[in-house]
Amino acid sequence: MRLVRLLTALLLTLATPALSQAQGTPVSGGRKILGFDDYTRWRTIDAAQLSSDGKWVAYGVRQANTLAPDAKPVLRLRNVESGAETEIADASQASFSPDGRWITYLVETPAKRPAARADSAGAAVAAPASAARAAAGQPTRTWELRELATGRVQVWREMQSATFSPDGKYVVLRRRAAGASGAVGAGAPGGAPGGASGGGAAAAVSNAPRGLDAVVHELSTDRSLFLGSVSEIAFDAPGDRLAYVVDAAVRDVNGLYLVTLASGRVEPLDVDTLRYSRITWNDRGTGIAVLKGREVEKMRERTNRLLVFPDVAAGRSPAVLDPATAAGFPQGSVITERATLLWSDDASRVFLATMPQTAAPDTGRRRSTDSLADVDIWRTQDERIQSQQMIQADADRNRTFRQAFDVAGARYITLSDSSMRELELPLAGEWAVGRDPRAYISDHKRPAADFYRVNTRTGERTRMLTGQLTGQHVGGISTDGRFFLYWKDAAWQAYDLAAGSTRSLAAGAPSFVDTEYDYPGPRPSYGIAGYAADGSGVIVPARFDLWFLPFAANARARDLTGGAGERDEIELRPIRLEPIDSTVRRAARVAREYDLSRPITLSAYGEYTKKAGYYRLAGSELRALAYDDAAYNVPVKARDADLVLFTRQTFAEFPDLRLAGSDFANARRISDVNPQQAEYRWGRRVLFDYTTRRGVKLQGILALPDDYVSGQKLPMLVTFYEKNSQTMHRYPMPSYLTGMGGMPVEAVSRGYATMLPDVHFHTGSSHSDMLDAVEAATRKVITMGYVDATRIGVHGHSYGGEGAAFIGTRSRLFAAVGMGAGVTDLTSDFSQSWGWSYQVTGGSGQNGNDYYLFGQGRWGFSPWEQPERFRFESALTHAPEAKAPFLIMHGTADPTVSFSEGMNFYNALRYNGKSAVMLAYPGEGHGLRGLANRKDLTIRYFQFFDHHLRGAPAPGWMTNGVPFIAKETLREPK
Repeated sequence: MRLVRLLTALLLTLATPALSQAQGTPVSGGRKILGFDDYTRWRTIDAAQLSSDGKWVAYGVRQANTLAPDAKPVLRLRNVESGAETEIADASQASFSPDGRWITYLVETPAKRPAARADSAGAAVAAPASAARAAAGQPTRTWELRELATGRVQVWREMQSATFSPDGKYVVLRRRAAGASGAVGAGAPGGAPGGASGGGAAAAVSNAPRGLDAVVHELSTDRSLFLGSVSEIAFDAPGDRLAYVVDAAVRDVNGLYLVTLASGRVEPLDVDTLRYSRITWNDRGTGIAVLKGREVEKMRERTNRLLVFPDVAAGRSPAVLDPATAAGFPQGSVITERATLLWSDDASRVFLATMPQTAAPDTGRRRSTDSLADVDIWRTQDERIQSQQMIQADADRNRTFRQAFDVAGARYITLSDSSMRELELPLAGEWAVGRDPRAYISDHKRPAADFYRVNTRTGERTRMLTGQLTGQHVGGISTDGRFFLYWKDAAWQAYDLAAGSTRSLAAGAPSFVDTEYDYPGPRPSYGIAGYAADGSGVIVPARFDLWFLPFAANARARDLTGGAGERDEIELRPIRLEPIDSTVRRAARVAREYDLSRPITLSAYGEYTKKAGYYRLAGSELRALAYDDAAYNVPVKARDADLVLFTRQTFAEFPDLRLAGSDFANARRISDVNPQQAEYRWGRRVLFDYTTRRGVKLQGILALPDDYVSGQKLPMLVTFYEKNSQTMHRYPMPSYLTGMGGMPVEAVSRGYATMLPDVHFHTGSSHSDMLDAVEAATRKVITMGYVDATRIGVHGHSYGGEGAAFIGTRSRLFAAVGMGAGVTDLTSDFSQSWGWSYQVTGGSGQNGNDYYLFGQGRWGFSPWEQPERFRFESALTHAPEAKAPFLIMHGTADPTVSFSEGMNFYNALRYNGKSAVMLAYPGEGHGLRGLANRKDLTIRYFQFFDHHLRGAPAPGWMTNGVPFIAKETLREPK
């Protein structure tokens, strides 16, 4: 018995990772080395927002590297003028009222933990809800409403959501369903505009009553209106009225109801025993559309009718679309609630969705292969392979088709069907654009389709384009609905939807071909940046500058930024400071339009300096507002004040919140959520240039400890994944590793140099390109004198993981190699079903042909066309040549790269007598999700590289392994 205990203790010691360097060890200047146990001291900022009057800032702070509820969310509410802050523990999902006078937020108090709150001076602040949240030691969930000027707080318990009216006079609170989690909005007018008809929200079709209590609270009077059994609720655009749907257990009160908020009057618009859903206001707030229907026994879908009230104030009877009597309605189909209802911009039409009625699945039927065969038939002639069909089965079952209903004429209009399933609806005007890709469906050819203009008033279709490439080669319908933009013959083309003619927008314009695109196949453009608000043209980026392409015939392109971007090699792109009212459908149009007669704010990024910031374009005048060695986010401006909220970050500076005027002058930092960073040794980054053996000029970023002394030769860790130099000024939040591609800042604090090189790819040599770029960058850093050439490690994950495996077998520069979830046999993976096997699902189910030929693989040919190239570029081929020790990690349920790729590489190294350890994480996917697993990998990562690059003692799991039978008794690593 004693022997068993001794053996168990020994195995535990061998298997438990121990930190190879003492945590919190002071170094020069009295600062400590960042260690594993310090990660949870870091906090993140989320959901930062500015009140419309610019007087208040709200932002969430939560502990990083922990799981809820240990993340301890705190809502901070800051008075901009005084600088005083109020902290509200356990609060999140804050929202300011549109007038800036109120704020709501959710408070979720864990059991037996007080909801403490304090102001910026640390004094206690009155909390009327604190007693309720601590009742009976149970976790509680409340929505609080705070009047900002007075600090007065009102509380509602066990509510699911809180939503302000568009004018900020009312707030609607929805009751939380028993056992529910998360938050669901109270509803908003309209829905997502445009978009393809093949999707739509796959709302569950349930027969159980969905209605819950709702409270409509008037902010100025504190009066509340109680509404029972509400399933959907939405304000009109002005905020004067509220429509809601009752879905009750007592069906004879079901219906659509209207509340006139000023008077509190509630009136029924339609009452029935049927089910109502998808309530939608038009943009003007005058009309309502809704579905009502009944369940059909043994069938999957409800049989709905569409009710449209064009003017609720007039009180007229609704226009009704009844599939049973409507001319032209497809037989065997229903109007479905699985997609949103949408109004046309002129409110003359409502866009709905149809789908075939099908039998409900027999969920009670047991399948036994003794009585019923269970077989999938895979044919090479199938349009889509079986694995893809399986992954997309739910999407296929829930596929909907967009149609139209003419309100005035009560007329059904067919817009899409099985021959043209995809339809883009316009944000304005009468023309939609459909596409039919059926003739071009392929496992590997470039995606293409035939395009049709569709008159949404009549349903008439006219073919516009034949075999047009899709994806990045389609710009879509202009915001005013007049033109359809697409990329062809290396130029932007504009199809006039009314005239039925196309003209090129290339007159006077430079090339907009994306010169950085290093994939096989036709090169796309740099995209579309926006549209002129007056509908006169489109704004498109060249590599650096912004250009205006007018729609008018014989008009020439105009360089908006005057060549300054190209001259200074600064990428300039428009950003919108002004907030957009998201409650109306027109918001989607406004978000993409710019008034060129007014000043426009631009983001700026120095392609080779890595500087960034903001510029202002006013007519032909362009000037920098803020531009330095840092990274900036997209700022947010107060609606009614000249105040902007934004962040600035560097490698050593966390992206705390800052406030400034719209000229970004005299910015001041208003948050400091990670002051503990000053206690630790951190680092700085160096940008450097290098040239590959093939003559490509690239850049890399090198991080050094901030107390680095010239002449020191440091050990170095290298990781890579396509381009990385654009992250020069990104703050490295301490976090546990999810794979082998991350570069933890702890490495720099420990005294490593860390390096991230850019990689440029050529067709048909991706892994050799990685080898070329990584070796060239490494040699450049060696010549710069920073590192010890004998103590360099390289690692990567996924695409970088397969590159790291190849580099580890071919290069002699690296003393240790880490490889995570990477393909090592390109030939076999070319024919794998992407993210799918009969045991693992999670990807698209498509085979790897497209990925390897034209996607990230960038091979451009198949293994049968050039078998030796695929064989040579596979790390598995070169396993006998490996010299450096390998650390391999892979999730056994990886849906992206089969676990067999890592396992086969491990076995190849094992057969050839090489040194390798594989960390297999059961049940994990392409990256680690389990917190304990992420901690485990982080510890083992440092133990592996510390041993091979710094001479630290090897832990037991590396020297002696871990017998499987001892695994059940292991402690979690500390």
